[in-house]
Amino acid sequence: MTATATQPAAFDEAGIDRFGFGRNWLNYQTSIDPARLQAAGADIEMWLGTQSLRGLRVLDIGSGSGVHSYCMHAMGAASLVSFDYDADSVEATRALHADAGAPSSWTVMQGSVLDAEFMASLGTFDLVYSWGVLHHTGSMWQAITNAAARVKEDGTFFISIYAKGPRFDSDLALKQRYHNASLSGKRRMEFEWIADRYRERTAQRLVPDAWWTQGLERGMDPYFDLVDWLGGLPYEVATVDELITHLYTQGVATRRHRACLYDGGCHILVAQRRSLRALPDSSPDDVPSAAVRLEWPAQAPVVWVGAIDGVHAPQHAVAVALRMPDLPFVMVAAGFSTLDPATRHQLGNLAPNLRIIDHPHDVVALKPLLQVAGAILHTADNGPSDEWLALAAAAGIPICSLHDDASGATNRSGFGVTCDGNLERLANELAAMRLEYARYARACLAALNWSESAELRQAATASRVR
Repeated sequence: MTATATQPAAFDEAGIDRFGFGRNWLNYQTSIDPARLQAAGADIEMWLGTQSLRGLRVLDIGSGSGVHSYCMHAMGAASLVSFDYDADSVEATRALHADAGAPSSWTVMQGSVLDAEFMASLGTFDLVYSWGVLHHTGSMWQAITNAAARVKEDGTFFISIYAKGPRFDSDLALKQRYHNASLSGKRRMEFEWIADRYRERTAQRLVPDAWWTQGLERGMDPYFDLVDWLGGLPYEVATVDELITHLYTQGVATRRHRACLYDGGCHILVAQRRSLRALPDSSPDDVPSAAVRLEWPAQAPVVWVGAIDGVHAPQHAVAVALRMPDLPFVMVAAGFSTLDPATRHQLGNLAPNLRIIDHPHDVVALKPLLQVAGAILHTADNGPSDEWLALAAAAGIPICSLHDDASGATNRSGFGVTCDGNLERLANELAAMRLEYARYARACLAALNWSESAELRQAATASRVR
């Protein structure tokens, strides 16, 4: 995956072709009822995994109708800041602020996520929320960057962004036609869109009128959502991998996401700013120094310590390798050479960036791999885990463990991250290591237990990168 540039071409934010989102949300307010508010709150609770925001500082970027700000206030946010670029959206949010009793803990204001000075003035937050907003700013990647910067350490970033697909050009042209149409022309386009949905649902043997229930699970309304979709300019899109990678460049790790598989829908991501408090800035004085590489080596493979028990054994390695196609992986697997040629050929072609080789049981023979490795991925507790991890730590190579490391090999032999069998987290942690290589490497050295056996320590010392 290649990170998208964070500095877009300069443009006049006030002069870009923009849909009047706020007028649509003011009209939507006549549809807001307790059932919609309850549905909107339940959706937030489901994604965050909690019913309470008590004690937390929350920022709602692009508050729109104000419904979700209202729900986050009701969830007990200690401090809530809601802002929108559109003055009508600010008015809509203020109306719900008034309905909530105008609490002093909830501030509503007008502002732009692209205004770096304004954003910095807000401070940082435990939760930064922006649903379906940042792709309408005219500079989506910069908007995401500015929003992510408001997430405090260990805080949560909750966003949704339009999915990139083959219909982008036609969808953009549709929005431009709607934007330039007369009022009656807009109503006709809306009617034609709804009629098309009715025909589609009829062909699928679905109840046509059930279209009007779509979006209610978030407390929204399908008609106002349609107006938002047809009019939604500016309009930008992204793949979920582009979003995950970009967030990593901002120090925010995706913990949960739902990828949308069709144009017009949104990817949903819940991410967390990584805490570096556990990573020391330098090795303690009593730990012998090693040659710590300050950058991830240019052609460094990820060395995956695994085992071959059959054709399907490397499936975890394949899943992560395919997720990160620009990064080479070497799977060091015991028993690979004992497989028949056809099976070895099959395993060797599972992923273009994954190579499987036999495990060199002599720990000294691991030195060539350690000299070029970017990271060690530790698959299981059995086998030569201690030797591998001690050697990696001695060379200042970050370690990531797929499983729970019940034997404690990761913790004893070097700095490690355990992923409890979660492949998504494994890929996320690997991306974090790649971006913060030097700090992870120093922590790896600092955590090494130098009271291991003299033989192991000697082998580890011999394997340090010079």
